Amino acid sequence: MTDEIKQKKHVKTRPSLVFDIFAFLVLIVLGTLLLNKSVRYENTEVIEYSEKSNLDYKVYLFKNDFYDQPYLGKDMLYVASLIDKVHLDFKYRFQMQDNETLDFNYKIVGKLSIANSQGTKAYFEKTYTLLDSKHITMKNASSQEINESIDIDYPHYNSLANNFKNAYGVDTESTLTVFMIIDKKNNEDSSFKLDNSSVLNVKIPLSERSVNIELDYKDISNTSNIIKDKEIQISNIILLCISALSIIGALIFAVKIVRRITKLNNKKSAYDKYISKILKEYDRLIAESTTMLSFENKEIIRVGKFTELLDIHDNLQLPVMYYSLEEHRKAYFYISHNDIIYLMTIRAIDQNNYEIET
Repeated sequence: MTDEIKQKKHVKTRPSLVFDIFAFLVLIVLGTLLLNKSVRYENTEVIEYSEKSNLDYKVYLFKNDFYDQPYLGKDMLYVASLIDKVHLDFKYRFQMQDNETLDFNYKIVGKLSIANSQGTKAYFEKTYTLLDSKHITMKNASSQEINESIDIDYPHYNSLANNFKNAYGVDTESTLTVFMIIDKKNNEDSSFKLDNSSVLNVKIPLSERSVNIELDYKDISNTSNIIKDKEIQISNIILLCISALSIIGALIFAVKIVRRITKLNNKKSAYDKYISKILKEYDRLIAESTTMLSFENKEIIRVGKFTELLDIHDNLQLPVMYYSLEEHRKAYFYISHNDIIYLMTIRAIDQNNYEIET
């Protein structure tokens, strides 16, 4: 392909590329505008909620000569050998600013832990189900309360801890921790996402001796936020269809643009193809030079065809040298013998009628 033909093709290709880019921009803008007009977006909403708990307990006593009342209240000191049972009252309240639908699943478990005397490493641990899982739905309401009571058989768990200690002769520190676990999850009818847990717990020390013990408990008092999902509604189906077609058309033009640019960038000129062909076919005979050829005090014999250089190579048994003067534009192929240089000059602007230059 001559330069004139190639230039005409480039002249034809560039306007096509410009048209494709223009069409892509028009279609993508049109599609975006129509999409915004055909779809209505609901604003996101932040819903604040709070949760609070209150854990109360009573320690019931065996009949004894000291206490007239059947039980002792919260936050007192208790003699372990006098404890009959521990009555726990779990109270939990969930509050939102709007009416919503929410599912609650909760249960009560106890964890017996028998550890070393420092309480740092456990010899034995076991979890007991004290209240099977229950389900409550807060249906289109702003608050939900959960109230549960349970009795802990203190002598039973105290006996387990004491028997372990006596059986193996180790110093231990034992506790029974009672957890109320509340899992909260948005209902299928809800417009927000919520999936987390809250935990109330009370730690009951276990002892084989009649020593003073104190119950340790943890309440809940949290405030947090729920983000409502953004709602999307179609307001005009015709505009939405036109928007979709516009965007699809824009994608088609985008593919054409990429292909045209790739084709233009990857296209080799006839000059590059010719040079590449010579270097590939006669690789064993050609050596590439990294320095400019010096013509001073040299006799220059100009060669018009590469086959003539090959004949000279066969006669003199000397390598054909290659030097690129201007990338993609001009190159030398030559054989240097004594003070004679057999030179072939290849120029991109005159590929079919190579001239010899010095």
